[in-house]
Amino acid sequence: GPPRSREDRKAGRRAMQQRKEQKKGEDEARYFFDQVRQLGGRRPPRKIKTEQELFGTQGTAGINFKEYQQIKVSRSGPPDCNDIPSLSNFSALQGVLPPYLFSNLTLPSRMGYDQPTPIQQHTVSLGLHGRDIMACAQTGSGKTCAFLVPLLTSIYNAGFQGKQMPPGSTPCLPDALILAPTRELAMQIELESQKLMFDSPSRCACVYGGASARTQLQECAAAPDIVVATPGRLTDFLEREPALIDLSFTRFLVLDEADRMLDMGFEPQLRRIVTNSTLPRERQTLMFSATFADNVQKVAQSYLKGDYVFVSVGRIGSTTKNITQKLVEVQEHSCDKRSKLNIVLSQNLITRGERTIVFTQKKSTAQWLKRELRKGGFGEVEDIHGDRSQSQRESALAKFRSGACDILVATDVAARGLDVDGIGAVLQFDLPVSKENADDYVHRIGRTGRAGRTGRATGLFVHGFDPKNGNSVLAPFLRKLLQESKQEVPDWLKGAGGSGAGGRNGRQ
Repeated sequence: GPPRSREDRKAGRRAMQQRKEQKKGEDEARYFFDQVRQLGGRRPPRKIKTEQELFGTQGTAGINFKEYQQIKVSRSGPPDCNDIPSLSNFSALQGVLPPYLFSNLTLPSRMGYDQPTPIQQHTVSLGLHGRDIMACAQTGSGKTCAFLVPLLTSIYNAGFQGKQMPPGSTPCLPDALILAPTRELAMQIELESQKLMFDSPSRCACVYGGASARTQLQECAAAPDIVVATPGRLTDFLEREPALIDLSFTRFLVLDEADRMLDMGFEPQLRRIVTNSTLPRERQTLMFSATFADNVQKVAQSYLKGDYVFVSVGRIGSTTKNITQKLVEVQEHSCDKRSKLNIVLSQNLITRGERTIVFTQKKSTAQWLKRELRKGGFGEVEDIHGDRSQSQRESALAKFRSGACDILVATDVAARGLDVDGIGAVLQFDLPVSKENADDYVHRIGRTGRAGRTGRATGLFVHGFDPKNGNSVLAPFLRKLLQESKQEVPDWLKGAGGSGAGGRNGRQ
């Protein structure tokens, strides 16, 4: 026949791709329902980690609780929301929580918690009273535990709700759903759940994109009580024909880092999950966000019950005073940035032995910086960013966690929800370059000074309004933030970027 046009060839490739996708979907569904049939309504034995493997050297040593107790927390909502007392001590929950959960929280060989952090004081008690909550709290404030405690108690108290359907055709029917913006955060939450569920029959499945669906489907076939998921992969599993996950029995919903999910464009998926799926209206919903921007408020109004309680810890969208912040002036060319970075890293690592995360704006910068630092004699350096596969990211994080490497170079996508104990310092090689991304500054420095410990954050500030690397547009925001967190404002910053909201002032 006649030669095919370019359009025809493209259409042919598209059709082939669709057929491949369809076959993959059918294979995955077959695999999932085969797993369900083989289990025949029974749960397979769990691969249980030992207490030592799971909790290791937890401990809350080095936590600056006195500082923490001075943080102001406000609660607003219906008049009766103030009748629920806040939690002063975890020991007060004996007899209220399931026995296994109480042990995991308080035993010195496990989590060893004694005093709750400000967000836990309010969210745990309100959550245990069945209230819907919108909580504004910085990262590193103990919010994962703040929602897992009421969630696990709710599942335990509900008992077995007769979820049995004929084996073989049953989708996964979780009691609770936790949504998170990135796979790193989802896996972090799953790890925390495993710690709090230790020694209990409860189980958790983690569902996220960018990795093979099979292992996740295997977890889903084992009838988990909790599913932790990123919106994209979850929507895919919910909307298959027949559905692989069904939310008809889900009584507890958590949206963690809601602001980040909206920033990443997940709003349509969230809507499909929360309002258009089988998720019951009669449920308890807890929403967490580091900022309370207009789009977050809108979502709160549509997903939470009308009498929800708003809990805000410290200034909304501000940073903690436990973090010493410092800005270093640099010239626009990269070699000045590079030499300033060397000085700061040498101070952090060599003099203080602190593990450090270095933030870059672009994936290519992260890769380049990792090579440079390795050549520069900083020992083992790892990087995490969007171009690395899931297993590469996991192995980089594992090395950083275990102390096999002291420097982790990261982009923002990989950074939210990154909870590694004992990060002494955060260094922003590239500060955000637009007002829209100003909050990234707050999220990044929140990787250190977590759980009341002290930490240090340094940012390399480039004068000017170059859209690629100038930071002057952020100057007013940074001045205000430094003043509010009682930090020193350098003289050169006082005049930088004008006094308005930035942007226009320097461009005339």
